[in-house]
Amino acid sequence: METADANDSTLILANDPDADRLAVACKDRDGKWVILTGNEIAAVFADWVWLQWKSKNPHGDPSKCAMIASTVSSKHLQAMAKREGFQFFDTLTGFKWIGNKAIEVTNDGMEFLFGYEVEIGFLVGSTSFDKDGIRTAAIFAEAANYWLRTTGESVLDRVNEFYKKYGYFKMTNSYFIYNDMSIGDQIFHHICTGYNGTYPTHCGEFVVKSIRNISTNYDSSYPDMKSRLPLVTDAHMITFTFTNGVTVTLRNSGTEPKLKYYIEANSDQSPEEAHQLMEKVTQSVIEEFIRPTHYGLVARKLD
Repeated sequence: METADANDSTLILANDPDADRLAVACKDRDGKWVILTGNEIAAVFADWVWLQWKSKNPHGDPSKCAMIASTVSSKHLQAMAKREGFQFFDTLTGFKWIGNKAIEVTNDGMEFLFGYEVEIGFLVGSTSFDKDGIRTAAIFAEAANYWLRTTGESVLDRVNEFYKKYGYFKMTNSYFIYNDMSIGDQIFHHICTGYNGTYPTHCGEFVVKSIRNISTNYDSSYPDMKSRLPLVTDAHMITFTFTNGVTVTLRNSGTEPKLKYYIEANSDQSPEEAHQLMEKVTQSVIEEFIRPTHYGLVARKLD
């Protein structure tokens, strides 16, 4: 940021050492640096690729287009798809699932436009089917320059317009650490069976609408109760959807003694309303589902 300031830059694009991920920071109207989340970067990409597709295909069929996100990423692409008419697909975590789904929809005759995971991995178009930090950095720079030069908008302006149009989404994700790998099994066993022998119907004041458990191929949102995501028997990942639209995913790390959680709320009214709801649900989930005191869990240390 010091280097950017010294060169009068308002946008920073950064890759990790193997250049398959992209981080973005930009200045707000007060001149302060803001680091975008993976979901916010994705909103910029989705906005840009959809603008480009519509300009090139003014009479095209949007239902023949597709965007993809990992299931722990924001649901904002799903909301965008409902409004714009293109197809949205979610996948398991890990970019191989996003890439394979992109290949699948392409082979089915659809035009794949964009895919991402919240952990700042992005894929634009069908040039390749893996996350690519270098190519997406160039595309992001093109979009940012276009808006700045043609409409005078910054990247943050476009993010705000995206949420204003498709709904305000606020997500928190973090983890708890346990000192025995069996603790993770105990936590998920209780979630699956600890409520009169089955899953919970409430979390505090919040009512559960549907539950998906990839380790048992269960999804209560479908008439046949079968998950549309692949069955994974050697991992835990349960997603709760609440009647207020909040989604909560709990999963184990697989390689470390961690329980991860991803909680997202949305609001048509304001980002503040979405944030407040997210915080209330997060507190209930930690107290009633994760139960760190009962299991002796240690919360992630904030930087």
